[in-house]
Amino acid sequence: MSFTAFSRHAPLGLGFLLLAQVAMAEESVPEGLVIEPFPGAEVTQSEVRLDTDHGVVIGLVRKVNNRLRAEREVRAIGELIRVTFEIPRAHSSVEAFDHAKEQLLARPHSMLYYCEGRECGASSLWANEVLDNSRLYGPEENQAYLALSLDEDPQKLISLYAITRGNRRVYLHVDQFTPDEAISEPLYPTPATLLKLLHANGRLALPALEPGSGSDNPRAEEPEVWLNLVNRMLRSDTRVRVAISGEKAPAVMQRLIDLDIRASRLEIGEPYPETGVVLEKL
Repeated sequence: MSFTAFSRHAPLGLGFLLLAQVAMAEESVPEGLVIEPFPGAEVTQSEVRLDTDHGVVIGLVRKVNNRLRAEREVRAIGELIRVTFEIPRAHSSVEAFDHAKEQLLARPHSMLYYCEGRECGASSLWANEVLDNSRLYGPEENQAYLALSLDEDPQKLISLYAITRGNRRVYLHVDQFTPDEAISEPLYPTPATLLKLLHANGRLALPALEPGSGSDNPRAEEPEVWLNLVNRMLRSDTRVRVAISGEKAPAVMQRLIDLDIRASRLEIGEPYPETGVVLEKL
């Protein structure tokens, strides 16, 4: 074919090629992924593993004696959907992360772990050891990680990791794990995660915190555990003041005072909700 002939047919051929590439990117998003991809995102890695032994990291990771150690982890057998998206250059990792996070937070969920920047630790560990994708390695200050449980049937554990690499390429990685049997052990967030959410959203919606409440619940130990988490959260930043709303707010406030939280940092808010407690940042 002459150069002239190639030039005449090239636009049509390139058009078909581009359409094929878009179709391939769409097809590579596994069926059942609960997150709608960021507009214009390209799938760079995608896989579905059935009956796999998978650990969802819900705390800091580090290397000990050349082996990966997670501060906290929940492990089970189930289906793992794993997808890495490259985000269009005009957008940041924060935009991509928030786009996915907001979709998850709009559904019934339990937040488990949330970190940003250097507080997440070494990006090389997240990329190579936890998420098994070296493309996700980048400067520590450019990363964010979130893990939560979607309280639906079937239960799903979702992990998000976002990074802006040194070459300015932006990636969002999603792990969606559906255990064959729902995790029965209680899963709680870290105090640091609660504090980040309080600062970010201005409020925290929590389950019943009054000791002795929910005694008919098979997880009746939860109120005391949650009280201790809130106590540790408030101790980690002594500048934070909160209003406590809910029918049991006076009892919760007194319990926190008994745990040596200064009364001047606490206020009673609204008398609702009837169940659970809402903390609002003052």
